Formats: sequence, C-alpha cells, structure tokens
Amino acid sequence: MSDKTHYFTGTPTQRGTGTGDERYVNVLIETVVDTLNKQVHVNTVKRPGLANSTQPSGGAATGRGIYAWGATSAIYSCFNNKLYSGTTDLGVTLAASTGRVWFVETPETDTARLLIVSDGTDNYNITTGDVATQIDEADDAQYPQANLGPIVYLDGFLFQGQSDGQIWNTDANSATSWVATAFESADEHGDALEALHIQKDQIIAFGRATTAFYFNNGNPTGSPLLGISQNTLDIGLAHRASLAWGGNVCAFVAESASWGDGARAVWTISGLGNAKEISNQVINRFLAAEGTTISTCTAWMERVAGQLVYVLNLDSAERTFVYNFENETWTEWEIAAGSAKFNGIAATSLNGTVYVQDATNGRIYTFPPTTYQDSGTNFTVTVQTENDDRGSPLRKFENRLDINADNTTGNLAVSYADDDYTTFSTARNIDLTQNRKYLTRLGSFYRRAYRYTYTANAALRLKKAVHNFTQGTS
Repeated sequence: MSDKTHYFTGTPTQRGTGTGDERYVNVLIETVVDTLNKQVHVNTVKRPGLANSTQPSGGAATGRGIYAWGATSAIYSCFNNKLYSGTTDLGVTLAASTGRVWFVETPETDTARLLIVSDGTDNYNITTGDVATQIDEADDAQYPQANLGPIVYLDGFLFQGQSDGQIWNTDANSATSWVATAFESADEHGDALEALHIQKDQIIAFGRATTAFYFNNGNPTGSPLLGISQNTLDIGLAHRASLAWGGNVCAFVAESASWGDGARAVWTISGLGNAKEISNQVINRFLAAEGTTISTCTAWMERVAGQLVYVLNLDSAERTFVYNFENETWTEWEIAAGSAKFNGIAATSLNGTVYVQDATNGRIYTFPPTTYQDSGTNFTVTVQTENDDRGSPLRKFENRLDINADNTTGNLAVSYADDDYTTFSTARNIDLTQNRKYLTRLGSFYRRAYRYTYTANAALRLKKAVHNFTQGTS
C-alpha cells in the first residue's frame, strides 16, 4: 500500500480553451511563511464574495469605471453615459455610453482640487463640491480631442495621448489650458500610441509594438517631457482595456509584431522599468484566441483578502483569469451561476474597503473578506486536479481519500474521472463539520483526475489530500 499527497494548488493546464484539465476556480492561493520554523504553509481558500453597496443608476446599466476620491471620501462611477458621486447624478451627459472612462485627480496642494474624468473624447472636471463641467474644443481650440485615456497628471501638467503618437500637455498648473505646440511625439520607433500610464516620476507611453518612458526635463517651451531612449521595451500593448495598476506595479496584455502575429502575454512593469512576463502558455492561448475581442476585455487591480491581484475578464472566452502577485499563481473566478466570467469589471478602494463595479446591472459592491456569497447567492469553488498515474502505468486500487481542511459548514463534493476528464463519477460528499474528513472504496484506475466542489455560504480553507492506494501488477 502507498500514500500520495496532493496539495490543492497548481497551475492551470488546459490543452485548448475549454474547461478540462487542471483548474482552480473561485479561490485564492495563500502562502504563509513561517520564518521561525523555516516553513511555508500553502493553502487554497475560497475567494471573498460581493456584497451589495449601491446602485447609482437605479437600474440595469453598463459599468464603465469607478474611482474613490479622498478629497470628498466619495465613490465616483460612470454607468452608461452618466457620472455619479455616490448615488447622485452629477448632471452631465457623456458623448458615448460604452467604453472605459479614466480618472485622475489633481494634488492636494492645488487651491481648487479637481477629479478629471476622460471618456476618450472629452474631459469632465469635478470639483470637491461635486460640480461637473465638460471640457472640450469649445473651451480651448487646442484641446486634444479623441484622446486615448488613461489621462495622467505629473508636476502640475495634465497629459493626454492621441493615436497619432502625440502626448499633449496643459499649461503648468492648469487642467484646461492647452497650447498648440505643447506636445511630445512618441514616435521613436514609428509606433502607434495606445495608452499612457504614470509610474513613480515617469510617464509610460504604450504603443502597439513598443513601450517608451519619459520624464519631466523642465523644457521651457513645448512639452516638458524627454524620452529615456535606453529604457524602451520591445513589447507593446494589445489594448488599453487590459491595463490596470496598483501601487508600484502595472499589468497589461502585451502584443508585439516582433513576436509574430497573434502573440500575446500578460506582462508587468514595476518600479522604474522592471518588466517581465507573468502569464504562461495556457493563459497566452486564451489571449490569442480573443482576436479583436481583446478590445472589450476589462481589467483591474486591487488588494483582495490581503493579496494584490490582477483580474482580467475576457469576453470571447467568457472567462476571468486572476493573477496573484503574492505567490505568482493564476486562478479563475466565476459568477454565482457558474461557467461565466466574473461580473466585477472595475475596482477601487477607500478606507480599507474594496469597491467593485458590475458590468451590466448598475451596481457597486463591496468585497469584504468575510462575505462568502455574491450578492446573496452562493457560488461554487472548483478544484480540478491533474490527470495523475501516481508514478506508475499499472492499475491502482484506491482504498481511502483523506482531506486536510478546516472545519466549516457544508460538504466538499468529490468526483473523479478515469478517462481523461471525459466522464466524472457521481459526486460523493465529505462532511466538513467533522474532524475526520475522508472517503473509502474509490475503485481502480490507471490515471485519475479529481474534481472537488464547494458551494456553502461559509469560509473554506483546503490544505492537502492524501490518497491511499494499492498498486496492481498489470
């Protein structure tokens, strides 16, 4: 007789873009380092659930962006073509009712602080008194209309990019005054500009094939920016909709002609230009399959249940992939109904509370670490293991399966497939309220994959599974 220990962690290994093979759904992987005993404890925990907060639009509406502004301690959002402070309609109508909107705020030292919102065509300047004013070419003929977003603020200048590669800036200490010569051309490699981002004291200009960096050189006329040529990266941005950031790191779906047609991967840039790929072949396969639909993806980054995550929603695949920066793992999230991508498409945080915007129902949720339902509905945790032969091609007879997990409410449903994920057995339940959690008489197999599911409204922490089996001779 032999024992085989399996931890409820791993890397998604789908061969295509389906739901077979190894998967980890609606979970976070926790790695707790015990420096005293020089050990690392690895647990798989149920992700938090979404709790209803507000519905600014009063009904179903397309979510387009959300921002917590410390100047007013309010949550600002865009649904359809309207801007809201909390649940208050700010009284402006945006030019379009779809597509991401971008937020940036002027510093606290400004005498008249502003929250500036761009919808890709015009800007909307919001005062601390929640007065919103539309800014476009009617206000200044030099206004760079049809800007790309995001918009960024650096050293008293507001910067906006255009697809022709021009990075425009306002006059110093102004959010509305533009000059015809106040722009820098991000054309070192003849690349089309896709988005701007600010990190530390540098502006990152994402092109379709390259990424360039700029700093404030204090030029007396024109643009204050000067490029840092030696920092240019030979990776581009597949679409600005995939760009998200938190603290000192940004993440995005990269694409570059130098990789070959259709090549995509998730990259991060941390600090001042430290870039690396964080996705694997499986994630990259899904990204390539999106094709032009990558333009309708959504992405956000926040600290969820103590862990910084990048959440990427893919429309064509109808899947949500989540990267955990704490331990460099990928998992998936689904909505309560299952088999559909996560419905949170943008996020922000205020006073330690994470707020998540829904894609379609007009709601804003909180994401508390002790809530285990989505908007009052149970959702399913799924851990699907690799198809394992226990180190031998011979038949195995499984006598017993023991689960090391915390005592909690409900059952852990266990099923298995002995035919390469094609047919799973009828699920058998392990009562998680019991101190001893096990199943016996699990039949025979050559290779076997297990599926564990949990749907109760409670916390779940899985540590390891121990399989006891006898090996046959044929």
